[in-house]
Amino acid sequence: MASSTGHPGAVSRETYWKRRALVLAAFLVVVAIVAYACSPSAGEEGQQNEAGAGGDDTEASPSVPPEEPAEDGNGEEEDAEPTEEPSPTEEPSEDADEEGAEDEDGDPDGDEGSDDEAEIAAPERAEDPCRPQDVVITFDFEEKKGEEQQYPSGVDPSFVVEVVNTGEQTCTVDVGPEELEMVVTSGDDSIYSTAHCREGDTSDERRLEQGRTHRYTIEWDRERSFSDCRDETSAAGSGWYHAELGGTYSEGADDLRFRVG
Repeated sequence: MASSTGHPGAVSRETYWKRRALVLAAFLVVVAIVAYACSPSAGEEGQQNEAGAGGDDTEASPSVPPEEPAEDGNGEEEDAEPTEEPSPTEEPSEDADEEGAEDEDGDPDGDEGSDDEAEIAAPERAEDPCRPQDVVITFDFEEKKGEEQQYPSGVDPSFVVEVVNTGEQTCTVDVGPEELEMVVTSGDDSIYSTAHCREGDTSDERRLEQGRTHRYTIEWDRERSFSDCRDETSAAGSGWYHAELGGTYSEGADDLRFRVG
């Protein structure tokens, strides 16, 4: 009860302790509520425990150093990953196998031997033609004039041909101007050929024993020749030309380059 002077009156001892108990109880209730609100639920604790257990299984201890790559005997580190193996090649088809078998059996479409070699059988008599693989042809200038062959005005180019039989059997080689043709060209222009406009039998058969050489010369008079055998004549101008042999036995012969003035 308030006093007559306006100041609150003295509080009894029992009232004082009741107030203190109520304040303490309220404080404890507030602390309990805050503690409950901050504590994790049972489900969250289970998830945290599982995550912790899984992390222990997968993560290595930070105190354990990582493994060093292995070294070979030379002290060089080996690659961590194996090199990629090359992919296997495709197996040949049945058609390719059949074509290969045909070539091995002597199919005429194969690459072994030329048509001329296949047509000419091994000679058994001296009058039989020699096989191209048994004949060696040499084609050169009759008189060499240094590294660059040049013929001044008034001098006709001349060439020498040598034919040798390397086979054991004596056989025959046709060295006629049509069978063993000499052609003179300038770029893509055909200038002269020994086979142009020949009349009658132009064969010149030579029987050659093993190792025997037949030698003859060809002279070019600087005149152009034509396959249509026209009456007009035309002299070849000065410049660079090529001479070469053609025919069954001409394989391997040189291509000669020269200049006429």
